[in-house]
Amino acid sequence: MKVFVSSIFSGTLSIVVLLRGPVKRSEVNFAPVRISRGDGIHVLSGTQGELVKINPEGVLLGEVVTPFPTPIIDGVIIESEVLPNTSQIWVGIWLDREFRQSRIAALPIDMEWITGSSREDLRNAISSLNGSEIAPSNSMWNRVMDSEPMKMGKYGSSVVFATVSGVYMIDCNANEVWRGLLPRWPEISNISAYDEIVGVVEFSGGVAIWSKAGGVSVLDPSNGLEIFSRVIEFGDSVANVIFSEDGGWFVMLHEGSIATIDKIEGEHRIYRTGGPVLDAEFNGEEWRWTGWRHDGALSSTGLVVSERDNVGISIIDGNILANDGSWSKFGSYSESPAME
Repeated sequence: MKVFVSSIFSGTLSIVVLLRGPVKRSEVNFAPVRISRGDGIHVLSGTQGELVKINPEGVLLGEVVTPFPTPIIDGVIIESEVLPNTSQIWVGIWLDREFRQSRIAALPIDMEWITGSSREDLRNAISSLNGSEIAPSNSMWNRVMDSEPMKMGKYGSSVVFATVSGVYMIDCNANEVWRGLLPRWPEISNISAYDEIVGVVEFSGGVAIWSKAGGVSVLDPSNGLEIFSRVIEFGDSVANVIFSEDGGWFVMLHEGSIATIDKIEGEHRIYRTGGPVLDAEFNGEEWRWTGWRHDGALSSTGLVVSERDNVGISIIDGNILANDGSWSKFGSYSESPAME
């Protein structure tokens, strides 16, 4: 049993008593970094380019493979409109700064994945004038990117991604739908050299592009034109953003805080969490998250935070994946009456 005292934006304090259940080990034998969510099947990626399909309980649905021997910076799962026997496609971006190369590729979820070429193969191919091109294994298509990628998202069955040179939408067969310039916010133009895109989020109003400095731009998904823009002063840099139709906007801030916004043009509320938040989900009643040595929840009754012994990197259907590859259920807790 652990007790943790957390503060919320209104200034009240909540004492939380957490009762944690047993932790079960998964079969993941690599350092996980993120989960791309799909419909019943998700894709777990590792720090060195490892990939494996899992179900919502974290059970592996195949072998761990490395399709391409470089780190993966982002990935999404979209519906397939191309292959008749494939309902979902995982689209990922690989970035290797040593070789100054980035690549985007699509892997059919229903296909059995295999490991691709080694890093030495890639090194030899890049250094040889007549060397054959090395591509991610299992891919239905792949493209070399001409500028450094920053963030990826989706809109329907299309992929939207931002690079240092612009924002692009492609369909599930890699055909370009539109391209546009990166959003610009005059209020933060003096730090544009240090700003970057940290969120590409689908919602009912379009595609929201979020910057590290708090810039928000909503693009029309039909043509990529900007239809709304603002800058939100959080007092901290933005690390990631998640949207829920029922829960609104959940903004993860760099120094150990979160912010929530009901509507993208509305006011925000900031809550201290005691550590950086790495992933969150809305379960229909409350926001739940995991992060650096803590888990937390925010509902209409207030905020509760509990300590954990490791770093939670992802939460999915109430199951939390930690950086050591272990899984645990989101803990049950009881809350005492709030103290002023």
